[in-house]
Amino acid sequence: MSDVIRCNYGTELCSVQENRKLIVDGCDPETIHDELRAANFTREGSRYVKKRPRLRAEAGDNGAGALHVLSARVVEESLHVQPSDVVGVVKLVPGMSVQVEPKITWEHVIRMLLTVYDIDRTQSYYGIPLEELISGEIEASQLIAILAINYVYGVKTISKKGFIRDLNIRRRDGFEGLGSVDVSQTLMNHATGNPEPTWVETEIDYANPVNEAIHMAGKLLLRLLQQERDGHQHPRQDLLLSMVHQQVKEIENRGIQSSQKRLGEYRRLSLADLPRQRHYYRRAVHTSQSILSSALLGQTGGSPEELLVDYALSMNSLFQDYTQRVLGREVEKVRKLDHLDQLSDVECQYEPRIHPFEGNAEAAHEPDHLLTDGENTLAVLDSKYYRKGKNPANDSASRSRMFAYAYLTESDRMAFLCPQYHRDRLPVTNTGGEVEILSPDDEFTCDEYERLTREYLLESLAIEYPALNVFDAVAEGKLCLEGVSEDNLSEIYDPKGPFAISNPATFAARVINDIAFSTYGPNKPDLENQGQWTKNRIKDACGKTDEEDRPLYPQHETTCVPVYTSNAKADHGQVTLYFLQRGEEGVSVAKEGPWALM
Repeated sequence: MSDVIRCNYGTELCSVQENRKLIVDGCDPETIHDELRAANFTREGSRYVKKRPRLRAEAGDNGAGALHVLSARVVEESLHVQPSDVVGVVKLVPGMSVQVEPKITWEHVIRMLLTVYDIDRTQSYYGIPLEELISGEIEASQLIAILAINYVYGVKTISKKGFIRDLNIRRRDGFEGLGSVDVSQTLMNHATGNPEPTWVETEIDYANPVNEAIHMAGKLLLRLLQQERDGHQHPRQDLLLSMVHQQVKEIENRGIQSSQKRLGEYRRLSLADLPRQRHYYRRAVHTSQSILSSALLGQTGGSPEELLVDYALSMNSLFQDYTQRVLGREVEKVRKLDHLDQLSDVECQYEPRIHPFEGNAEAAHEPDHLLTDGENTLAVLDSKYYRKGKNPANDSASRSRMFAYAYLTESDRMAFLCPQYHRDRLPVTNTGGEVEILSPDDEFTCDEYERLTREYLLESLAIEYPALNVFDAVAEGKLCLEGVSEDNLSEIYDPKGPFAISNPATFAARVINDIAFSTYGPNKPDLENQGQWTKNRIKDACGKTDEEDRPLYPQHETTCVPVYTSNAKADHGQVTLYFLQRGEEGVSVAKEGPWALM
């Protein structure tokens, strides 16, 4: 795709990639200004700007946090349109819409959304289904996925914080009942010859137009997703269907049902109809209104391609929230590797406030992410949703902020996380610091990005806790030492424990025996001389000496963890040894091998 896309005035749907330029030719200079205003553009100097409100404004925001979607400038008989990093379908002028495509594939955009929505809290609100109707051919699967994810998250929030309900008080006479007894009325009953007590029963009624509208939107989404299964599937189709179905059942379990006869009433609902304390309904109401405002209720055929919704998705916010979710998830995975419980205070903080001046709470910095261990900062990480090929370290403002964060947190490890650059390491001049760029070398995929993130986190944590590299190797391969299981890894530093090397020959034999009698390794008869070649390599490594003929791995202070890995290039796999020593300067880990079993 070139940097500039051109289309003619009157084209129903123009497609352009985010942050690229669109030129609309053939505009009428006398009417185009009025048409932009009619499409909710506002004039700012020589250009027109279109913004969309976030689902929930930040405290004291006053609209400043609205999403900047498009800017447009009239140049003679052309309209120069500049999309931001907000993707989606947006009305440009009456009869024309712009579909802003993400620079990474929709499959990975959807996966990012699903990843972020797995958590209970988000810091920014990026999915924005909007109420305006548009026309034009768009890929319905993209819209349905965005709406479904927003719907599920919105209903989950309501379930957690409470559905709008009415409490109906009912009194009933009888010897059996629920609730409390109206003592005054019961005594009155006795005085008049009626021995039955009067019960005060409270009935909870969730049936109201807001809850019913959300229910109807969910039923419609289920229909859309079911129809899509027979057509072009968007990523994780069955998962989306299951998620929406679960939330609809959650609504119905409270006795909430909806009727198509009340569709007009549902469509007229607005956020102003909600009590102020029910602000958490906003996402579910926005999404439901977008669905119910579409042409998909059967009157015009009910085809998924008729879904007409103006929506926008902030990729910058999504990428940052997705990165935080990945960081938090990968920290948990590394924590599960640790058999020594060293990482209890390790976390990845999201936009923490750092105050550079004592006693001044107003001046503050907010790095995107900090990898911390208690009071210590292990790494500063900044997510940058930059265009393809742009090096974030060459951006003066981003670089200066990164160095400021590192100075204030006393950290010498820094990383930019980008979708479309490549992996790089940049040592900082005259310091021990280093800036890394974490980005897939080829086209962006979530799998590769998450792999790089995990690799960096493990590397950063292993500087403080070197045994993590050994635990990771065991998790990737197999611990191969006769009579020892992974439960014994808590004794990894005990030179008299299960990983002792006081008798190298016996140690080597235990390694080969464990492999030979396991379900994953070859049998001894399959190995040359019963694996004697590998045994000798292991024994020699345990007795290795330095240039002054001193033991490289003193038996009284060294332990060894052998790991077996299968390898297509090595017959019957290979063995790697990890030697651990605890000295005055801390823990050191040395690696010997790998050696093939043949």
